[in-house]
Order: sequence, then C-alpha cells, then structure tokens
Amino acid sequence: MRDGNSPGKVDVYDSLATVVKALGHGKRLELIELLAQGEHSVDALARLSDTALTTISAHLQTLKHAGLVKTRRERTTVHYSLAGDDVAQLYIAFKRVGLLRSPVLRDVLDKYLSGHDAVDGGPTIDATAVTTDMTVIDVRPVDEYDTAHFPNAVSIPLSELPERYREIPTGAHVVVYCRGEFCRLAREAAQWLRDNGFDAKAMDEGVIEWRSSKVVNLDVSA
Repeated sequence: MRDGNSPGKVDVYDSLATVVKALGHGKRLELIELLAQGEHSVDALARLSDTALTTISAHLQTLKHAGLVKTRRERTTVHYSLAGDDVAQLYIAFKRVGLLRSPVLRDVLDKYLSGHDAVDGGPTIDATAVTTDMTVIDVRPVDEYDTAHFPNAVSIPLSELPERYREIPTGAHVVVYCRGEFCRLAREAAQWLRDNGFDAKAMDEGVIEWRSSKVVNLDVSA
C-alpha cells in the first residue's frame, strides 16, 4: 500500500504520455528529423523548416522538457541536438507503424513524393545494396554532411548540382541520398541526373533511418 503522497500507476502513465505527446505534432517530428542530421541552432532550424522563430523555439522547449533533445550554448547562440540515437529510433518506430497501419499516411506520402509539384519518383535503391563501385552523392547542406555521412559519399548539395555535376565520373552508377524517407532532395537530384544522361537512383532511406538502425556505419567528423 502506498501513502497518499507517493506516485501511483496513473502518474507513471501520465509521465510516459508527456514524452509521447511531445512527438504528437508534425512540426516537432520534422525537427527530430532535422536534428538527426546534426546539431543546429534555433535560427537554422527555423530557416530549414520555414517556420517562425518563436514557433520553433516553443516546439524545441516541448521536446527538451520531454528529454528528447539537449542544448549547448555558444556565446549568445543556443544549439540543439538529439538527446541520443534512441530518439531517432523512436521516430522511426512511429514512422514504420504509421506507414504500415495508416492508408492516409501512405497516400499523402506517395502524393508528396510523386505529385504534380514533385519529380516522378524513378528507381530507388536500398542502402544495403550499395556497392563500392557506385558513386554515392550526399545532397544535403554541407554542414549536415560534415557532421555525419554515408561512407565514401561525396558532398554535392542539390542547389550546386547544375554547376558541379561534371565532377561525377562519366558512366558511373550514381546513388543519391538525403535526410530520410520523407525527404525529396535525393529523388529530385536523381531525376535531374537521369535527365542529364546519368544512371542515377535515389536511396529509399536516409540519415535518420541509418542512425536508428545502425545498418550503415556513418562517417562522423572529428
């Protein structure tokens, strides 16, 4: 028998619900995916997510209160990062259950990846099928590449591809990746390369999936 001041079962479940509810918002899930790429300032996260600074700050505070992100202060700038790889694993678990059980999510994702304002999709490749004779291109921003990237990948951000595509060896089998399964950057880059004569495929997953699964040992900068 517990005394009246001791936590009960309902308090345990309510505390767990605080963590679950912290992820119960689309913008906070997007922030988790962005932070899986590496540490970002509040300003950078606002820019990358195209969201007002005050709104992003509020979402980050909710995630921090739940213990899902941590902070580091550098002078007047606060940098955020995931509290650990287990947070990426939690995100991926939500995503996998959602894609398996929710026809609405599958339909929305399909329309987002291949809708009228996107590319036509094209062929994709699993990370485990990538071989050493393939040219792997990371189309994320350079700072994300510098934090961690696929082994032997070359950094060519999507915005720089039209000026730098000649760096890709002629006749190469090209594989392109980005942040995660919900990211269109790799598909857009692969489509552009195919339109310009390259044999290019997008990886069907990205950094957040690898960080969660450990299937790929990412190269991490010192």
